[in-house]
Amino acid sequence: MATLLLALLFLLQSAYGGSGGGFTADLIPRDHPASPFHPDHVRSAAQRSISRAHHLWARHGSKDFQSDVTYSNSEYYMKVSIGSPPLETFVLVDTGSDLLWTQCKPCIKCYRQKSPIFNPRNSSTYKTVRCGTRLCESLTGARCGGHDGRTCNYFYGYGDESSTNGVLAMETFRIGTHPGKTMTLPRTVFGCSYNTSKGFSSAGSGVIGLGGSGPFSFISQIEDSIGGQFGYCLVPESRKGTSKISFGEDSVVSGPGAFSTPLVSVGSDRFYFVDLEGFSVGKTSFSYGDNSTNSEAKESSEGVIMLIDSGTTLTYVPSRFFDHLESAITAAIALPRVPDPHGNLDLCYRSPGGKLNTPTVTLHFAGGADMALNTGSTFLHLKEDLVCVPISPTDHLPILGTFAQMGFKFRFDLWKNTVSFMATTKCTAQ
Repeated sequence: MATLLLALLFLLQSAYGGSGGGFTADLIPRDHPASPFHPDHVRSAAQRSISRAHHLWARHGSKDFQSDVTYSNSEYYMKVSIGSPPLETFVLVDTGSDLLWTQCKPCIKCYRQKSPIFNPRNSSTYKTVRCGTRLCESLTGARCGGHDGRTCNYFYGYGDESSTNGVLAMETFRIGTHPGKTMTLPRTVFGCSYNTSKGFSSAGSGVIGLGGSGPFSFISQIEDSIGGQFGYCLVPESRKGTSKISFGEDSVVSGPGAFSTPLVSVGSDRFYFVDLEGFSVGKTSFSYGDNSTNSEAKESSEGVIMLIDSGTTLTYVPSRFFDHLESAITAAIALPRVPDPHGNLDLCYRSPGGKLNTPTVTLHFAGGADMALNTGSTFLHLKEDLVCVPISPTDHLPILGTFAQMGFKFRFDLWKNTVSFMATTKCTAQ
């Protein structure tokens, strides 16, 4: 496997050039310009977020280029072009998985998608990965198939019981937004899906996995060409602008208000974990270990390791944190607590006339990295007189969801093992 990976990295470096530079893409909404804070969107987002969280808990240079990221009902999509000639489509951006895949013809069982389905027979650069190769054998769930029994077939399942299976292949992908800022990525390993189960939106044709350390993660495949750096900026609906995802130097986060915290290793896979040390609601602060027994305070840091995930909407904090967060927010808001009519959100208030005294909720990460959450995406007006907070308790792995990430630029530096972030109103000024 090492020989094949070295060969693949050589091909990528030859195609992209040396380290440094970067590119940026738009993140595009599924139902744009509909508000993500629409009550129906929030409720369905919460339901998907719960399924997604269970999945995560179960699993436990080049030239500059940039792309827009579209927000659609709690999910973010990136425009890509596949094959030669290129076919334009959209893929779900997911930092919590590690496989890039798209639906392909002839579909045996596929969900309905808005963009055309990719047909490998129409592309001159499509090539299947052969069975028995180390690349095929390194993918869990791969097996031999095809007419000659020599094609690498894959199966990839998600915790919400959705799945994809098909053929592992290589193809040319093109990503970018502006003329001269589009990057061509030849021989990119991806899954050509012929069977896709429930759970995926018609807005996209597949998923681009940005997590993981294996050869199938998109980030792993282009890591040397982007200097191990990528990031994104999620625009709150209350502000103008387009969400962006950036790779290489375009992802820089610096200046006043920029914070950095170490990425923490958990297991053998590379996902984006940080140490959560505490939180503040206004001037009321709480740190891990407060009101805990000595043994709890001296436990391993597993209870405060938090995953930064682009596929989960809600934020999940340790139950101990949530109890204090609940008390502090309730005291600051001074409004009556009410249950969520749909039973998905834990913290809701009755706000007559829609008026609300909203405190600032700040998450404190290791290294003095303080993240003051955007008020508009922390206190959601689901009805004129109903406000809910998209934060829930968990006794499993804490997760920083996309509502909490709105209004921030993030940069993941895989070589320095850090994540940087800063509040911004200018996502487009990458």
